[in-house]
Amino acid sequence: MRYLNMIVPALLCVLLHHPAYGNKPGKLYRLDFGGGSNDLSFKVGVKGGVNFTVIMPLERFSVLQPIQGTDATSGEKDYAALYRNLGFQYGFIGLLQIGKALSISLEPTFSNYSIKYDATSTWTDASNPADRIVINTNYADKLRYFEIPLVLRYQLGSQQIRPYLAAGFFYGMLTGAAGNVESSTVQYINDVEIPVENSIYEGDISNNFINTRLAAFPGAGIMVDFSFATLFVEADYYFTLHNVTDESSRYSNQQSVGGYYNVPDNLRPDNLVINLGILFNINRASLQGGQGRGKGSAVECPPAFKKR
Repeated sequence: MRYLNMIVPALLCVLLHHPAYGNKPGKLYRLDFGGGSNDLSFKVGVKGGVNFTVIMPLERFSVLQPIQGTDATSGEKDYAALYRNLGFQYGFIGLLQIGKALSISLEPTFSNYSIKYDATSTWTDASNPADRIVINTNYADKLRYFEIPLVLRYQLGSQQIRPYLAAGFFYGMLTGAAGNVESSTVQYINDVEIPVENSIYEGDISNNFINTRLAAFPGAGIMVDFSFATLFVEADYYFTLHNVTDESSRYSNQQSVGGYYNVPDNLRPDNLVINLGILFNINRASLQGGQGRGKGSAVECPPAFKKR
């Protein structure tokens, strides 16, 4: 940072002597770092919070088929509502305030998302509907991503407590995925229930998903300034731009396919993401006309003379 504070003023001095400025002599410019201006500042911080996933099935798949002499349901997945798919995230922020209202930031983030769904499969004796086999299965998939969001924020007002609007885009890389399956099999003979099997399975399902995820998002939040830092709370809605299921390996997980009759649908998961964060000022820079040095360190550029 020490060398950056030397290089940036020098570059700005060169720009001030560009012909676009050079025809107006006698003006002394001062580059003030750490002084009383918020026109340009750099902040770093951390954030963390919770997320809720909305499942958008694009195309459904099943491995179950009727057998001779029976009627069968396909076991279509019933995806859980948003509030049941609870996850969390945490990350870091590097923010450049490029005006009184506008800022841009990079925010490397580690995110964990939940996808929950149920499926019921039934085989019924065609000659006697009271005889049947029912398999009830509950699935809970956990997906982990490392994401790099690029975020623009526009502040509404200059009060200590002020709202703002946000918009951004991120590139995510899958770092892992785990599946949890709870299954129960029940046989009915003349409508008399006979439990057959209860089973639980946990395992890696990373091969079910592609390695990348692209998403765009709008958002809104509130900032609160203090003498030592800025606190903020923000809500964003991530729109995934593509299918995240790896279609080439849909049937490759034999434990899931053969044991629990589960193959992944084509999915586009969206997310409601809520973060609480804190930002700390690193430095400030402003371009001012006038003479003399103000508060903080400064570099004065000599006046630009008219070209002969």
